[in-house]
Amino acid sequence: MKYPSALDKLAKAFPSDLYLVGGAVRDYVRGVETGDFDLAGAAKPDEIKRALEGGAFRACDSSPKLGTLIITGDGARFEYTTFRTDSYPEGSGAHKPDQVVFTDDIQLDCRRRDFRCNAVYYDVKRGKIVDPLGGTGDIKRKILRTTRSATEVFCEDGLRIMRLVRFVSTLGFSPDDEAESAAKALAGRLKDVSVERIRDELDKTLQGENVVNALELATSLKVLEMILPELAANDGLAQPAAFHRYDVLRHSFRTVEAAGADIKLAALLHDVGKAEAWKKDGNMHNHAQYGAAIAGEITRRLKYPNAVIAETETLVREHMYDVNANARESRLRRFVARNHAVIDKLIALVRADSKGTGLFDDSPRADRFQATLDAMKREKIPFTVRQLAVNGDDMKKLGLKGEKIGDALQELLTGCLDGILRNDREVLLAAAAKAAGRATKKEES
Repeated sequence: MKYPSALDKLAKAFPSDLYLVGGAVRDYVRGVETGDFDLAGAAKPDEIKRALEGGAFRACDSSPKLGTLIITGDGARFEYTTFRTDSYPEGSGAHKPDQVVFTDDIQLDCRRRDFRCNAVYYDVKRGKIVDPLGGTGDIKRKILRTTRSATEVFCEDGLRIMRLVRFVSTLGFSPDDEAESAAKALAGRLKDVSVERIRDELDKTLQGENVVNALELATSLKVLEMILPELAANDGLAQPAAFHRYDVLRHSFRTVEAAGADIKLAALLHDVGKAEAWKKDGNMHNHAQYGAAIAGEITRRLKYPNAVIAETETLVREHMYDVNANARESRLRRFVARNHAVIDKLIALVRADSKGTGLFDDSPRADRFQATLDAMKREKIPFTVRQLAVNGDDMKKLGLKGEKIGDALQELLTGCLDGILRNDREVLLAAAAKAAGRATKKEES
């Protein structure tokens, strides 16, 4: 098994056997590389600190209650957790255990975990797999089975239901019948989980190669209804067969599949407003406007950073611009300039949207956006007032004051975008002076 060489040195200095566990071992069995090296063992934090004191490694508490340490040294960093058993608040799906008992029994430690594929250990000192629950077989068969009764596992921690969905997406695994049935029955436990943890699992899910299967599972388990009810409302909402193979929800899933890593969230939410538009208007013509508002509500609820919220709203609102690909060139240039900060992502979203229909592999609109953007770059067209060859001080020298300075700069930018003016200092100063003169004569009259 490949891992940092520092781990062998750490194992020699360790006061007990030392194990890799979780993703690193699962990936090793799958035959894929990993960078996820979590450690476990029977040694308690204080024992480890004493054993490592004065040596090449340093151990610092990460969560004393959970027996978690961060161990650094020899150019490496590891997270270590003492073998333990956990107890959770009864009747709650909260993520954090309320009682932790350390143990030296690896069997007890593996049973506190979520799925058997994550309860496989690698003994670093002996160089061998330790598999108390048959997790290696599950990995090879791509099965998600819980370490104990699925009902018990999901009752303890509702986030494990989101992890189930995520592993379907990222690993291509499938839950067994017991896990799927229990997850569906207990989807309500997600209400006890913090929105930040749900958001993080959603983000990881969207990045998986099997994201369509995972989102279908989330729908059937009622997980989507719990975390994104506005999106789930589009389930079964039909679309014109000439333009779409799928209903609104499945089209959204396929758009995520076709989208690049940096626009997955926008792809998921790009048509979220269709159910609302249909309900209010009896058609979907204004779904982008409805959707932008709904996407803003969703991203704020899930506590995304402000920049992500604003970008997602913009991408959802603008993804239908020039839907018939017949906007005048001047209007298209203004659109590109207005959205210059996200135009590359918007073009990518429009392409993914087209592929997500199941009928089209290309997008004339996206091609036109890209051609316009490329032409503007070649012509060195300014996208913002700040990119003009003149500034506010220049306008003051022409006698302009207050709001008139901003108005004049905006007029110059529009002239550049429309191809009337060239972004040249002398050209712009002459145009501004002429406009200022006209304004002065108008005031005098």
